[in-house]
Amino acid sequence: MGNSEVNIDQDGSGNTQNNTFNYNQILQEAKRLGIPLNLPPTNVMFFAGREDDLGQVHGLLQQNQRVAVSAYVKGMGGVGKTELVIQYALRYILTDYRGGICWLQANSDLAIQLRDFVRVQLDRAFPDDLDTVEKLAAYCWRCLTEHLSADSETKAQPKKMLVILDDVKDYETLKPYLPPMGGAFTVLATTRLELGGTQQQYRLDVLEISAAEALLRSFLPTDDPRRTSSEITDLCEWLGRLPLAIELVGRYLARKRDLSIVEMLKRLKEKKLLQDALTDLQRRGLQEMTAKLNVIAAFDLSWQELSEGAQQVAAVLSLFALAPVAWQWVESAMSEVDAEELENYRDDELLNLHLLEREGQGMYQLHQLLREYFQFQLQQHPEWSRLRQQVVGALLTIAKQIPQTPTLKDIAEATTVIPHLEMVSREMLGDIPNPEEDLGWAFTSIARFYQGQGLYRLAEDPWQRRLTSVSEILGTDHPDVATSLNNLAELYKSQGLYSTAEPLYLRSLEIWERQLGADHLLVSTSLNNLAQLYYSQGKYVEAEPHYLRSLEICERALGTNHPEVATILNNLAQLFDSQGKYAKAESLFLRSLEIWERQLGDDHPLVATILNNLAAHYKSQGKYADAELLYLRSLEIRERQLGADHSDVATSLNNLAELYKSQGKYADAEPLHLRSLEIWERFLGADHPNVATNLNNLAGLYQLRGKYVEAEPHYLRSLEICERVLGADHPDVATSLNNFAGLYDLQGKYAEAESLYQRALQICEQVLGVAHPSTMTVRANYAQCLKKWASHSKSRLP
Repeated sequence: MGNSEVNIDQDGSGNTQNNTFNYNQILQEAKRLGIPLNLPPTNVMFFAGREDDLGQVHGLLQQNQRVAVSAYVKGMGGVGKTELVIQYALRYILTDYRGGICWLQANSDLAIQLRDFVRVQLDRAFPDDLDTVEKLAAYCWRCLTEHLSADSETKAQPKKMLVILDDVKDYETLKPYLPPMGGAFTVLATTRLELGGTQQQYRLDVLEISAAEALLRSFLPTDDPRRTSSEITDLCEWLGRLPLAIELVGRYLARKRDLSIVEMLKRLKEKKLLQDALTDLQRRGLQEMTAKLNVIAAFDLSWQELSEGAQQVAAVLSLFALAPVAWQWVESAMSEVDAEELENYRDDELLNLHLLEREGQGMYQLHQLLREYFQFQLQQHPEWSRLRQQVVGALLTIAKQIPQTPTLKDIAEATTVIPHLEMVSREMLGDIPNPEEDLGWAFTSIARFYQGQGLYRLAEDPWQRRLTSVSEILGTDHPDVATSLNNLAELYKSQGLYSTAEPLYLRSLEIWERQLGADHLLVSTSLNNLAQLYYSQGKYVEAEPHYLRSLEICERALGTNHPEVATILNNLAQLFDSQGKYAKAESLFLRSLEIWERQLGDDHPLVATILNNLAAHYKSQGKYADAELLYLRSLEIRERQLGADHSDVATSLNNLAELYKSQGKYADAEPLHLRSLEIWERFLGADHPNVATNLNNLAGLYQLRGKYVEAEPHYLRSLEICERVLGADHPDVATSLNNFAGLYDLQGKYAEAESLYQRALQICEQVLGVAHPSTMTVRANYAQCLKKWASHSKSRLP
């Protein structure tokens, strides 16, 4: 961000006034006062002719504080709507909006932007796992409302926050993200459209001629004789008095000191694009330029100044979404060009000519109109198709780097690329160089991004679109259709939607068997996943043959000592363990461990996983000494290989704590639980399901120690996380309800316990079935509670 001085010229009466303030100074003062804000940088050195507009917008906002979208600034492209709202925010932040400025780009994912604002600006522990945009937005507004009311006890004047939504295209898309009515939030949006409805709207027109002339002169040196040229008026009128066009021409004149205003106007007229090209631009989305077609000539003039290499870079930049672009993506898309040469095109030409804006470290963005103009120019390029494929290929390379289970660090790194991948998945599927291999990645990356945060409903859309697109492009029986079905089923299984997941798994299995053969490894994967679904439901009889067939295929294809074989052996061992078939389970656990140690080494993280599972097996049989040794070895491997703060380390700490808790070693267990909780909250987010598990276990520890007051809030928070993340009918919610009820039961609060037991039993019977072990456990607890309640009530009768 430069050290920009912003001049606000014109008071609306035609008289020139200079109101100059330093952009950075205002932001620094706001930061000193603790005012949260995320205003984009501005490079405007001279803000002319908008004083009256600023006042009128401010008046509209003051009159309509209870309107969700208080005012719109609308107008044709290039008229300066975005700059106006930036200047409005700078003008009033220290007086009217000391609660903060929240800037949201309407053409990107608003839910993620809003969440990031709360997380970064307020430093709040944030529930990453909210599963709908409505819930996500509601939580954000609750956090921001708490921030705004923080001074209420001191009876200070309530603070207000300005929420800016830039480039709105559809009012309906705003509704899930709007702040609560009647609060301390003022909302200001920009749009190029007539939104209709009852929303207050303010039409921002082109500049008054005197302001347009002042803006043009601001780019010329003070001693430049052209400043007094009488032809400046004609030039500004020809440019339609549009700030964007005037800026481009003004900077052009500043570089061409010997070029007269008359000659400038002549060049513009000569460089004007042919009418058929303009008509094509209108058809492609520049309808609002119809009345001011001459502005295209200003773009054309700047385009002609670019070298062929810079033109190609500009065209490639236009292929990305209308969002910040990481320069490394451009380098990847244009890998045949030397990196230093690309930087020269960027810095010496595009940035120098103000055709590209720097948005932060390594991030750049085009103005919307310039992006559309460059796209038009790209269509004339002989390698138009190849460049599109290269951009898509670069983005898909990044897509493949998003892991199946992303950490907070992974999510933060992926956030900037998601708008671009969304564009690929919706507009550029035909440009994927190798659709047979890469079509699915356009959707998988987006789905992983959301699913990894527990945003299951947001993840469902890309998974569904993956299924539809792969079916349409590759055929309904293509193996990748089976992959799409499997992924969608995995999403539903993770939410406890077992009946929805099962037919998808079965259809996936059917396609893979038919297309690839009954002994293909993907068939083995499908059988293993289906078996895990049945295992989760307590359908052990159905799960076992699927595990056994999966194991048979894997052993035949890969050999008996392959790590994939060890994975299935581990799953089958857990099934036997749950059935009380301990001898069979132990044999499989040990064989799985032997394979992983031999194939991967004694210190591999997967070895730590099987050690952990084998330890749990010994713990369930009361073999605490054997279990402790394995838990400790698993912990040691994970700390050494993954680092002391890794999520898997937290898993080992939690399990070791549970072992100590089973032995009554409460003092040893508590610090392990607390360290595990601290790692998971930092690594996965404050409301991840693993955090809920830890809170539940910690609450159980406090309950055993008779610390009922400490136990209750932990049970409550665990329950809230499970309900929000997994849904109200998930089996884990039933577990949380059962444990919470046990606390009340123990304290003789039978009415409260009965209500929770009843709900837990209803979920178990509905989702797991009446014969599932968990269902029978809850039913027995419920019956005992009712019996004790009845006995207690009887004893109190006179």
